Amino acid sequence: MTKQNKCNKHNSKVSASLSPALFLDRDGTINYDKNYLCCEKDLKIYKNIEKSLIKIRKLGFKIVIVTNQSGIARKYFTLAQLKKINTELIKMLKQRGIKIDGLYYCPHGPDDNCNCRKPKPGMALQAAKDLKIDLKKSYMIGDSVRDYIFGYNFGGKGIMVLTGHGKKQLPKIKDEKQKPLAVVKNLNQAVNVVIRDGKIAEGDS
Repeated sequence: MTKQNKCNKHNSKVSASLSPALFLDRDGTINYDKNYLCCEKDLKIYKNIEKSLIKIRKLGFKIVIVTNQSGIARKYFTLAQLKKINTELIKMLKQRGIKIDGLYYCPHGPDDNCNCRKPKPGMALQAAKDLKIDLKKSYMIGDSVRDYIFGYNFGGKGIMVLTGHGKKQLPKIKDEKQKPLAVVKNLNQAVNVVIRDGKIAEGDS
């Protein structure tokens, strides 16, 4: 069953059967960013993302959505509305042949000092515990600087896409010590980078 949880910081345990994961931001990466999406009827997924996501699953990756949803703290929408949107998203992806292993959200605002708001790694640590994920072999794809930094903060790698707020976020990269593994046009190109990077790593081992 797909988990749709608030997230607190947890320590993941080492296991002999860990799998890599592809962590995905929601708004602006999987679906169009509506600036505080508050109704499932306005949910629109980017075209043709299913081929690359199905391909990455066949390579043994789990797919996990991690999303900051400060609209709850700001009272732009309710927790019930968020859950309806997330449920509809999972349904729409399933119809395209994409299985989501987990969905985690942070309902807090920027000043709440929680452990789960990206770029803090709380959601990934929780997912690692729940889903037996090898974070060091995992990747994060998103449309903001905090998304790709989140990937490095949990011990993996991060890629930034230019969909959503990606183009507006580009200038911020130069101010960061940590640079993304790649900056690409969309989710499909990002998945190709993950696959290519994995093959290079295997070749080096």
